[in-house]
Amino acid sequence: MQEYEQLKKYDCIVVGGGASGLAAISAMADLGITNTLLLEKNAEAGGSLLTDSEPLSLSGKSFSGKSLLTQFLRLMEIYEVKSAFHRELISVSLNERSQVSPAPLIQNETADGEKGFRPVFTLTVKNTISQKEELYCCNYLILAFSDSKTFSLHDSDTSEDRVKIIEGKCLSDALTQGGKVGREMGELLLRKK
Repeated sequence: MQEYEQLKKYDCIVVGGGASGLAAISAMADLGITNTLLLEKNAEAGGSLLTDSEPLSLSGKSFSGKSLLTQFLRLMEIYEVKSAFHRELISVSLNERSQVSPAPLIQNETADGEKGFRPVFTLTVKNTISQKEELYCCNYLILAFSDSKTFSLHDSDTSEDRVKIIEGKCLSDALTQGGKVGREMGELLLRKK
């Protein structure tokens, strides 16, 4: 996995490195969306894939949680997906500029003349090792962890397609929902570019 850059503008950030988050970011990478970041509060990705001993059946094939995790990590390495561990989400806020301009923000020229997009979201994240706060910016956001609804932005002025919350009740459901959301987000980003 690639190292991340704090304060860099990402097309999409996936918060949660469990089964659904790994499935989502891998699906986007498979579509060629590479300006992404996976944030995980633990020391490693995997979540319940690390401990699940029940065989999983996906697309007619049987996998153990650990073998599936190995495949996800290999895909992330191949696609050079950036990740940051020991990062716990504290808050998500809408950027002021994005509230003024409802038009799609990808490929605009920023105030300082830089080509790219003006991010819609700023994520405040706590580095659980240094205990310092860090900021990350993105245009699209996938929340893929157990208490994601705490950070729901559905009451804000942002459109529904910019924030996705994955709520898998079991491991196979989390994998299925994560892959589906990742493909949808990846296809959306491809259309916007």
